[in-house]
This record gives sequence, structure tokens and C-alpha cells, in this order.
Amino acid sequence: MNVRAGFKDAKRVMIKVGSNVLTNEQGRLSIGRIGHLVEQIAKLVRQDRKEVILVSSGAVAVGSRRLEFQRRLSRSVLQEERLPPPSSRAAASAGQAAFMALYEQMFAQFDLMVGNVLITHADLSSSSHVTTFAKTIDELLKCSIIPVLNENDVTNQLIADSPPWFVDNDSLSAKLATDLDAQLLLLLTDIDGVYTKPPGEKGGYLLDYHSPAIDEIKFGEKSSRGRGGMESKIRAAMLASQRGVDVVVASGFEKNVIDRLFAGEVMGTVFTENWEMQALTPRQTCVKAKECKAALNKIDGATRTALLHKVSEAIRKNVQKILRANELDARASGREEMAKVKLTEESVIAIAKSMDQLASTPDPVNAVTEQRVLTDGLVLQRTMAPLGVVLSLGEAPEVFPQTVSIALRTGNALMFYDVSGKAKNTYEAFYNIIISAIQGSWPVDAIQLLGREVDLTRLVTQKEDLVDVILIRGSRELAAEVSALTRIPVLGGGNESVSHVYVDVDADLEKAVQIVIDSKVNAGRPGCNLGPAGLTSNSMNTLLIHEDLPIDARAKLVVALTEAKVKLYGGPKAATYLGLSEAPNLDMEWEGQLAATIELVSSMDEAVSLINSHSSSLCDVIVTENEATGERFLQEVDSACVFKNASTRFADGYRLGMGAETGYTTRRIHTRGPAGIKGLLTSRWIVRSDSCHTTQQELNGDWQYCHEVIPIAPMVTTPVQDDTDKAASA
Repeated sequence: MNVRAGFKDAKRVMIKVGSNVLTNEQGRLSIGRIGHLVEQIAKLVRQDRKEVILVSSGAVAVGSRRLEFQRRLSRSVLQEERLPPPSSRAAASAGQAAFMALYEQMFAQFDLMVGNVLITHADLSSSSHVTTFAKTIDELLKCSIIPVLNENDVTNQLIADSPPWFVDNDSLSAKLATDLDAQLLLLLTDIDGVYTKPPGEKGGYLLDYHSPAIDEIKFGEKSSRGRGGMESKIRAAMLASQRGVDVVVASGFEKNVIDRLFAGEVMGTVFTENWEMQALTPRQTCVKAKECKAALNKIDGATRTALLHKVSEAIRKNVQKILRANELDARASGREEMAKVKLTEESVIAIAKSMDQLASTPDPVNAVTEQRVLTDGLVLQRTMAPLGVVLSLGEAPEVFPQTVSIALRTGNALMFYDVSGKAKNTYEAFYNIIISAIQGSWPVDAIQLLGREVDLTRLVTQKEDLVDVILIRGSRELAAEVSALTRIPVLGGGNESVSHVYVDVDADLEKAVQIVIDSKVNAGRPGCNLGPAGLTSNSMNTLLIHEDLPIDARAKLVVALTEAKVKLYGGPKAATYLGLSEAPNLDMEWEGQLAATIELVSSMDEAVSLINSHSSSLCDVIVTENEATGERFLQEVDSACVFKNASTRFADGYRLGMGAETGYTTRRIHTRGPAGIKGLLTSRWIVRSDSCHTTQQELNGDWQYCHEVIPIAPMVTTPVQDDTDKAASA
């Protein structure tokens, strides 16, 4: 049960706005902010047909300034005596009048009226008083009049031998929310919500939900212009939630805060009676994953290898279950998106095969990549180690099992976030199969499948070091948005996918046709069925043809693409000489279209220059029989993958022997191109002494550095059995 999703169903809502939201630092009314809140409240009443009760603070702060100003005007120039500051009673009277005049004027713009109700302890001292008060509020609401409530600071006094019903407007709101049968209480303040420590203090973080049994909170200073503080708000929120009213503490400074809360957006901190039934918060999700790291470090390579085979076998046995779930996603996706969602029996088996291939690779965790003797008896080793916690964002159905396989191989904890929800049923089918296969041998929380019940923005903006890397297999827009929000390293996604095939003057034409057609039309990667378009990042977008290639050879390439139903456009030269419609530019990705650009070049040097200027630097290909030309191309093209006489489709983690691919990146970081195992590994330096070594010994001349390199024994790869071998052995 997601309490935020139910906010829209609340019929009666109480909104308490704090002094710091309604006034500025000088104690003046914050006209713009008040107007923005009034507009949102009016929408709730007029469009959403909700009953809204407004609790407005700030009267004393505004009144104090107004009275001080008025007294200065009233004093004679000759009067030099210093007058005492106005009392809170007088200030409240003057300030309340100013607020009500403003509310009256602003709500009138939306054809709404307001009614002012000032409350004292005496008004709440008996059930008859409360009943009369409640009836008055009901009558106002039925007339679409917005009650504006506040404490009556002028006459309010504690009642002898009776506990105070409220101490400020926070506690007043909590009391009235329950007495007036509100389903939701919004406490709008000047910070984003409830933090475990004062905002800005190290180690503090924002709570999405307040869990009384879990969360420990350290309070900061109280408000400078109001009587309350965060401690007061938490007490009030807990009181109301214990009586069945859901409460949100959120920032009144946020644009459209009320609209966004009613839309279910994760903002502020929720207090609810059923807090233990809420979905895990983004932070709790990350903490669960991070807590698995110690257990993962104890799992050896043989176990990880066995688990990969076990998961592969489980997927093979449940192909039909996966396809049934996938069919639900395909039907819901619509005709245009179906090709991107649809899996086949062949593609599911390909996913299982990729896991077996990954299992056959040498265990990368703790593998020694460098070692040397520092001095006699002191040895240094550089070893590979898991990054820790990986957050993967994906949309295509095959991405989840592929990413899981690499997490299993590398010993990383994985949180996989379903960005679009288009493959929800497929992901859940894979998840249940995988968890069932690894249960008892792998921490269950080390593989988490997350959906939109977890707020992605909160997930990527965690200020603690809970997530070590973000992998993106999604749109460039998604990657740009995430990169702008987070300080966590981002790998993959968001790269332009402009790949070239250059057919040299010395090319074998038959080879060229095969490579061009494969690069443009055939399936992008194993386990991925994108239909005839093959619209993937390793698809050819631009075909470069040497202009000295015979005319009939050029024509054969054009005909082959046309027969494959590829829509062709020309660069400046090709449009003229080949009679093609001119492409808008030479950077076209043809995203979502089975199309390509053709351009003529006069030399390999021109081809290389054009590629380095317009390529996305993922993959570029030359087709040639000239060894020298081919080698020059391989050295001079500045892309992550550069191939000679091979399809661009080999720019894929599975085909390059990585077992699976978590994405790709063209950034010049520790991994470039398709990101496989090494993209999720870091390194550690291990030093072993056979006695005792200190730097002081070296300074004393007891020993000297030698830094002698020790050769590393090659790692052994296990051969992969194909399905025929497996059937025979069975």
C-alpha cells in the first residue's frame, strides 16, 4: 500500500503554512509565494472538488513590523524616548487583519471566499464547544468558503487545572485535523522535510517516511520567525498520524508543491499510521544493498561460477513462463513499441547462453593484474575487486538478466530500476526465476528489482556513499537528466549512436555488401529482438563510399540496402551523384527509423576526418583488402571500437567475449565501448611482508627498493558447452 498514491483520494485536506513560508526575512508578507499557494489551493477546491482548511501562521511576525512602522509614524520628531516593542497580542491583531485582507483579495480572483476563525484553548475545552466549532467549519466548506484558522493570540489563555490543547500552530493543526475529520494534513515549512540531523550536518539525510521504530532524529534550532521548529512539527505529525490522519512535512518554497504532492510525487516526509506497510524508501533500498557487501566478499569464484550455470539452466527450463509474461508486456506496449519489448524463444535461450559464456571466463574477483617485489620479503600485488553497489537503469527486457549475470560474476550488489515499466511483467518473471535459483547461496537483497514505487530522483541524489556506480541502458535524455542530478559516477547510456562503415576503393564488393547489410539490418545483439529495423546503438547510420569505386559497385551497395527496405539519404556529394534526398546533416542517428545516410569520399584520409568529426565514437568500420590502408584506419579513427572487414554488430559485450553487456560508453574513463566485467570492477593494492618492514628501515639503510616485476600466470578459461553438448552429456 503506497500512501502517497492515495493522497488524491483525500476529500478533506488541512494545509498549515508556516511563518517562514508566508513572510520574508524582513517580516514582510511574501506576496509571490502566498499567491502561488493560493492558486494551488483554489485548484483543489474548484477543479478537484476538495474541502480545504487553511491554517495560517505569521500574524505575529507581520503585525510586529506593521505596529513598529505605525508607531514611528505617530511619534513626534521631538519624542526621543524609546518605546517598548509591541506585545504579541497587539501584533497578532494587526497581522491577522493584514493576512485576511490579502487572502480575501487573492482568493476572490478564483471566485472563492474565505472565513476567518480564531481559536483559543477554551474553544477546545469541551466536546460541545468542539461540536459547535466543527459544525461551523462544515457549513463554510459546504458553501465552498475556505476557513482560515489561527490561534487567537489576543485572548488565548491556558485553562486552570487543564493541560494545554496546543502550544503552536503545528500542534493546533494536528488537533484540528482529527477533530474536523481531515484525511490529510500538509505542514508546509521552509525545509524539504524531516532530516535525521539538521540540514547540512554531516551524516544527516532526508526521510521519505518517518518510521518511529527505526529513525533517530537530532533537532536543530527553532524557527526565527515562528514559535515552532522541526521538533514541534514531528510531534504534531506523529499525533495526527496516530489518530488516522496522513501527514506530510514538505517545503512551501518548492514550486507547485501542493499539486505535486497530490500527483503522488515523492516530496517531503510522510507520517502515516501504517508506516510499516510502506514501500522501502530509496535510502533504505540502498542501505539494504550495501549491507550485502560483507556477505558477497565471502563468496568464492567457484560458487559464483556455479550460480551462473544454475541461473542459466533455470532460464532454459522456464522459457515459456518468460514468454507468457513478455506477451503481456508486448500487448500493452502498442504496435510502435512492440518490437522493442518482444522476446522470442531464441532470444531467451541466447540470454542463457551468454550466462554460460560468462561462467566460462576466469574469475575476475581478486585476480592479480600486477605484482612486483618491492624489496626482499616485501611483495606488492594489484588485484581486481567489485565496485560494491551498482544501480542499473534499463528499459529493454533482456537488460535485466544480462546485468544480473555480470553482477553475479563480479560479486557486486545490484539494484535494477525499471525506467519505463514497459517490460514490467518480463522483468518480474526473470527476477522470480533468478532469485529462486540463487536462494541460499547469494544474499537476496543483493539483487533488487525496483519500479516506480521508488522515486528515481531520490535514488540518484543520495548524498551518502551508498551507490558506487550508475549504469544506464536507456535514452540519451534519461542519461542527461540523471547525470545532471547525481554526483555518482555514470557509466553508459546517453551516448549518440552514429556509426560508420567505410567501403574503400580496395574493398571486396561481396564482403562489403554482407557487412553493410549486417551492420544496418540484422539483430543488434543476442537476446534482443528489435524487429527488422535493428534499431540499436551498434547499427550503421552512415555509409561512406570511396568515389573511385566503380559505378556498378556503388549501385550494388545502394540496391542491397534498398531491397532491405532501408530508406536512404545522401550527404552533399551523394545527393547529387546518386540522386538521393539530402540528409539534414551528417550527424543523423535515424533514431526509430530504418534509414541511413550515404556519402562519397575521395580518400581514406577524408573518410577518417569525416568519421572523427561526426562519429559518436562507439564503432566505425573499414572494408578493404589493402593491409596498409586497413591498419592506418584502425590507428587513426578515434572510436571505442574500430573494426576492419567486420560488422558494427560486433560492438557488443556478448560478441566481444564479455559474456554480457551492461551498456556502453564513449567517454574516456576506466572502461570504454561495451561495458562488461571490467566496467564493474576496481582495483586494490595488497602488500605482504614475510617479516616486518617499515620505511624507517629503508632510511636507516637496512634495505633498498628493487621493484622487481613478477610475471603473472595466465588465467584459464573454461570451454563453453553448446546446447548439443549439454544434451549429449545429459
